[in-house]
Amino acid sequence: MIKSLTALKDRWIERRLPVRRSLRLNQSRIFIVPTWQGLALLLVAALVLLLAINFESALNYALGFWLVAMLWAAVHFTYRSLSGLKLEVRKADLVEAGLEADYSLILGEDDDRYRGPIELIHPDWGLVSVELNRRATTVVLSRLLARRGAHPLPRFRLESRYPFGLVVAWSHIQLDLTAWAYPVARESEPTPTGSAGDDEGLDDQFVQSGSEDFHALRSYQPGDALHRIHWPSFARDQMMVKSFVDYQGRDEWLDWQAFPQLPDEDRLSALAWQIDQCIAADTPFGLRLPGLELPPDKGSLHYESCRRALAEYGEPS
Repeated sequence: MIKSLTALKDRWIERRLPVRRSLRLNQSRIFIVPTWQGLALLLVAALVLLLAINFESALNYALGFWLVAMLWAAVHFTYRSLSGLKLEVRKADLVEAGLEADYSLILGEDDDRYRGPIELIHPDWGLVSVELNRRATTVVLSRLLARRGAHPLPRFRLESRYPFGLVVAWSHIQLDLTAWAYPVARESEPTPTGSAGDDEGLDDQFVQSGSEDFHALRSYQPGDALHRIHWPSFARDQMMVKSFVDYQGRDEWLDWQAFPQLPDEDRLSALAWQIDQCIAADTPFGLRLPGLELPPDKGSLHYESCRRALAEYGEPS
């Protein structure tokens, strides 16, 4: 029965408070109930008023109504601390699976209202308190990403007891912000591909049609420039010309098809390990996945794009 009631409550909250990139709290999103201190105060006020009725004491009447007014004022001021509060998403981390990711939110905006301490509560990060003092504030929520893939920011409780602590005003917040976890890097040797004929000819560390560095002598062919003739060979009755090359670094490709013996998740872990090795060696590399090819490059943006591709592989779009 408890599970059924909880599921019913969650469905009602999802309909009433849908996911947003940004939102502003208003009367339809804020709920208020007394705290234990507020309930105790209300009980004391009821007892004082009961005594006032029995003994017809004007002082007891004044004290009882003052306590009720104090509780009413607490409702007004606590509601005001959340009313109009704006929440916006900022960014979420891309981390290795098994590590904590940060979700950054912006609370409040520049206005003249002091809102007091606001609490953001969820089992994943416990209680995060922030004091809103007339300016927008960035809040960072951290949670563990145990598996590879997408991790949307869960629905959390935002509440305030400011200023008296007699009532608590809260709202359930779910923002459209997703952190990603790429696979844990694990070393695995790729399966060799190609044939022996692939090694024949010029090594692909240089380009034959270059003009910078001397490479070798070859037989003269009609149309070769005269300034490339090797005159010492000509003196020995051999018509030879000098060939030149331009050296270049070889582009490294990290290919999904290089690990046919591994299941999908292990392939992703092997590619993550290869990415780490290329980053450590400062080597440009490209990434090939089924349906996706990232051209060779290097730099922080390229590294993030490749890791994000591993994190997103197989996730529904």
